[in-house]
Amino acid sequence: MSVNGIGNYNYASNYVGMNKAAQMRNRQKPAMGNVGNTQTSNITLHYTGENGHKVLTAVGFPDGISASVYKADNYNDADPEYRVRHWDKSGNYTDTNVKINDVDPENASYLEMLAYATYSDVQGCTSDAFGHFMSAAGGVNGDITYDGDSVNLKKDFMNMVKEFMQMQYDSNNLTGYLSFKKFYDYMADGRN
Repeated sequence: MSVNGIGNYNYASNYVGMNKAAQMRNRQKPAMGNVGNTQTSNITLHYTGENGHKVLTAVGFPDGISASVYKADNYNDADPEYRVRHWDKSGNYTDTNVKINDVDPENASYLEMLAYATYSDVQGCTSDAFGHFMSAAGGVNGDITYDGDSVNLKKDFMNMVKEFMQMQYDSNNLTGYLSFKKFYDYMADGRN
């Protein structure tokens, strides 16, 4: 189970909120209403599965939606399948079964990539693909957000990871670059 980023102001790994640059932009905007009024988020992480199912990873969003990743009931090593349970703002959920070998990181939904990155970490192929996916999915400027509709839209997440990896390199963060590169290479190897 991953709870990366807790205590980090960016919360990029499990809390999809604003990064430092977005916070700075918002501070420069005129405040509306009571100056002492603060806005809070209602984030719920579902770490308890029904019928003893183990939650592998979970993510919550400020608008109240959340998702958790489990092994599918019919999981087998030859054709791995994960189940992503996605809750809407009202607490209603839908399940999406994701066949890991069928995920195309260049054309995948956010929910598919949650399962894909989780599988990569669980299998030991990567050490923080889930966290790296979460960071990259927010974009290099931290300005990409997801809601109940956009979590199912197909995107080129492989390119998003590549852009984030390049940002690490350009910032002289070679440790970060190599860590993201391991996830990028894992995705590229799966394409061959």
